[in-house]
Amino acid sequence: MNVAEIRQRIFDQMDFSPDLQQYKDSVVRRMNDHYQQLCDSAHWLFMQKEQKIQVRAQIKGTAAGVSFDNTVYIQVMHANKRKVIAPNGSTNNGSTPLINSTVTFTLEMEGQTLIDSNGNEYTIISVESSDTMYIDKTWLKGTSSGLGSSETDFTIRYDRFLLPEDCIEVLSLMDRDDDRGKLAQINSKRAEIMYLDRDTSGEPLASIDDESFLDESPLSSLTLADSTGGNLVSGNKYEYRYTIYRYGRESPPSLVTQHTLGSTATAVTVSGMDDTTWYTTSTTYDSGIIKLIYRRDVTNNGRWMLIETVAAGTTSTADTEIRPTTSNSFKYLASTTFTYSYNQEVKKWQDPGPRQYLRFWFTPSDDRFLHIRFHRRPRPLVSDTDAPEIPRQYHQLLVYMTLEDMYSQMQDLGQAAIFRGRSEQLITQMRRRYLVRDGQRKRFARWDKPRANRLVGVVSSDFEGSNPPY
Repeated sequence: MNVAEIRQRIFDQMDFSPDLQQYKDSVVRRMNDHYQQLCDSAHWLFMQKEQKIQVRAQIKGTAAGVSFDNTVYIQVMHANKRKVIAPNGSTNNGSTPLINSTVTFTLEMEGQTLIDSNGNEYTIISVESSDTMYIDKTWLKGTSSGLGSSETDFTIRYDRFLLPEDCIEVLSLMDRDDDRGKLAQINSKRAEIMYLDRDTSGEPLASIDDESFLDESPLSSLTLADSTGGNLVSGNKYEYRYTIYRYGRESPPSLVTQHTLGSTATAVTVSGMDDTTWYTTSTTYDSGIIKLIYRRDVTNNGRWMLIETVAAGTTSTADTEIRPTTSNSFKYLASTTFTYSYNQEVKKWQDPGPRQYLRFWFTPSDDRFLHIRFHRRPRPLVSDTDAPEIPRQYHQLLVYMTLEDMYSQMQDLGQAAIFRGRSEQLITQMRRRYLVRDGQRKRFARWDKPRANRLVGVVSSDFEGSNPPY
């Protein structure tokens, strides 16, 4: 069932179906609350996901005094002292480097630590391309004219690794490449007791739970106005919101702003976004902190989807495409090409929640992929065509749980108790069928005993005889 079908079943049970959008939205919000709680209540088999994560070793520049030819080195811009490049022989900021650098910037560097030869530490805000990235504060070493200062004695240190955006809890980590199997999982307190220091490098043996971060949401809300020259549908109502992307993480969204296009309008001017550049001596410079703009077609009960990525200094833009296929880039969807394409993948809204990190001991001494199995966060139910990510036979659970909530609010405790009982019965059945059974001791019926003492029934995880079948 999709959202529209579940909502109609709720109305059927209540014998009340007003054609009022505010009431429909209220029911969907209640449905969403119970859906999220249900998915998070246990390690359901259908809510588990396995994914590869890239683990990288720290990068050290070539020591000073060594020939620059194909050397691992970086340069900092003379003007924008938060912009770092890896000269690769192409034009960078209007100047052509005489020598190449073999270092390549990757997305895993976002949120990691860059250390100069004086020991000053900088956090990497974003990686714009394979040879350009931004740091969180002004480069403390002096820069000369032109491209700026060259640094050969630097370190990029990977303190922790960002988990997928829909990860709620890590269930398992495997190193399949070297056939080393499952890594041990310990918490930060145990790591302190055992003194698992990051200075020791080698093959990772254990993963350590690290901090979780939730960035601040934008300060400003969007301002919307009619425009022309696009292919949006005149007369339709659209909703917009935006987030701020830095350190490899996406912030909570701004407030939702609605706009109904006029009879002749085919585009929307989106303005009022935060200016995320940095300032020095009355001059603004690019900080690498970008904004992601999302749109939803309310008239057609559409989903939230990314429509454009804008640079730090951009505070307004024109939304002209109903399908963002040109000039709307989101590099994080395709790290190899740094290009966003609607035909390749549509980035739908995912509530960021606190983004979680892991540390490893030993600190990785080489680049490798690890396989992570985790309990994931489902996407919210927004569009009428959205379907819950739970087995089809248990979609009725959302009907019962929402009805219990609504009858409780109306002080009809008798009806609320009826639907609570129905939902608890379904949850019990779902736990028996789809709950994780790792590590449980099983007992099977034995057929070598006399008939009078023979046990018949389903597999049991206790030692009190077989559980009755349901």
